[in-house]
Amino acid sequence: MNLYIIIGFIATIIYLVNKYFFSYWTKRNVFQVDPTFLVGNIGRLFTLKASMGDVFNDIYEKHKNKRFLGGYLLYKPMFIVHDPVLFQDVMIRDFTTFHDRPTPGDAAENFPLVGNLFNLRGQKWRDIRIKLSPTFTSGKLKAMFPIMRDCCKVLQDYTEKNIKNGNNTFDCKDLLARLTINNISSVAFGVENDCINEPDNIFRKMGLKMFEPSFRNGIINTLAFFTPDLFTKLKIDPFEADLSAFVYSLVNQTVEYREKNSVHRNDFMQLLIELKNKGYVTADKKDEDEVEWKEEANGDGKITKLTIDELAAQAFIFFGAGFETSSSTMSFCLFELARNQDVQRKVQEEIDRVMKTAGPEGITYDLINDMKYLDCCVDETLRKYPIVPVLFRISTKDYKVPNSDVVIEKDTPVFIPLMGMQRDPKIYENPLQFKPERFLNSSSGNPNISAGIVYAPFGDGPRNCIGARLGKLQSKLGLAMILQKFSFELKDKSLQYGELTFHPNSLVLSSLQSLTLNASLRS
Repeated sequence: MNLYIIIGFIATIIYLVNKYFFSYWTKRNVFQVDPTFLVGNIGRLFTLKASMGDVFNDIYEKHKNKRFLGGYLLYKPMFIVHDPVLFQDVMIRDFTTFHDRPTPGDAAENFPLVGNLFNLRGQKWRDIRIKLSPTFTSGKLKAMFPIMRDCCKVLQDYTEKNIKNGNNTFDCKDLLARLTINNISSVAFGVENDCINEPDNIFRKMGLKMFEPSFRNGIINTLAFFTPDLFTKLKIDPFEADLSAFVYSLVNQTVEYREKNSVHRNDFMQLLIELKNKGYVTADKKDEDEVEWKEEANGDGKITKLTIDELAAQAFIFFGAGFETSSSTMSFCLFELARNQDVQRKVQEEIDRVMKTAGPEGITYDLINDMKYLDCCVDETLRKYPIVPVLFRISTKDYKVPNSDVVIEKDTPVFIPLMGMQRDPKIYENPLQFKPERFLNSSSGNPNISAGIVYAPFGDGPRNCIGARLGKLQSKLGLAMILQKFSFELKDKSLQYGELTFHPNSLVLSSLQSLTLNASLRS
């Protein structure tokens, strides 16, 4: 009898605690997604049964008629945005309230690499963002272009050699990751690699440790992005020791060598060294974009220099984000072109037409910008497969939702199911169809927002991806040089129909199916 009383007492306590914490939104007359005991609405993330994109996409599919709704990260309330106009409010119009991400930036005290631009908050984020912006001006991108072109030429030669030797099947995600690692290590750090011919290269191995789907990465990512306070309190090192050691060794050796030998290169590391030594970047008077950023960076008269830890943190995020997002974009694009042969032929015809005007140096920065249909193919790929499928912010003060009585309280995480919205038939007709033409009449992949269109594969507003221009440029260049010489077909014909599924252990969008293609030389 006593046992039944104890069990009943415990059950009552659990029920009351559950009811107390999980009634936050109903008390505020906000529709909420039914939570699960202990884990709220993110149980499938903790059990690694679904990716972040899938969890929020499923919520969107079930409740897309709701302008907004509530949910729970464990027991912590979260606010979920489904309305395109409210999306713009959060990301752009009311950015001063939502300028931070709910990420574990405070963990940088114990693990300095966490203190990168993606995680930083408030004034610290703004200061670093302004200082780093000169890296991505048109002048800097033009200077980087020949280096990236040379890397793509290595890939062309490698692919052609393999085809002629009878090896025409390629895992495009793996191969293109090796390409973008070559690009980033060269344009960012001045290190010449050949990961294409040397897949066991140390840069490739470290890149895999950052983003390769694994049980460890799945758990770490879930804790860091959905329970950042707990993550910080537990003092969990989000990065494996050899990865951190590699980054610090690379940064320290590069800085020491360049300063000792007065070496100056027009790359990302040089910008970081200038920020460490002077606190600002000397503007290139020929680059109007860079002059503008320098003036803004020094407008308040305060000059702060980067520490070596801050320098290493920015180098780390540049390396990781720089190779993973572009390689994923290119691999998803080639996959869609392989199962949409008419689109593949159309983009190849454009490449052929534009390249007829090329000089002896081959493809140039300006010629890439003339490939409008290729641009549409990349935009359409990022619509259907946004590499970061969920956007997130945190309210820095109480915020009254426009046209409602609902108040988002300070420190409430806000999530936007980007993949769900970009695949909504009410926003994009036949959303699962790969149709680059839908972007032909838009401006650089930004359809008319007033018509209720959401398109934000690089985020939106002042906190969008700082490297978006570089990411898109290297994606377009890689695709142009590949498609100029080769055509692709699906190896697994069963993938001609149906949709890809995504890895539950990956922070970014990563296909569970192997994106393996058969390549052939174009006649």
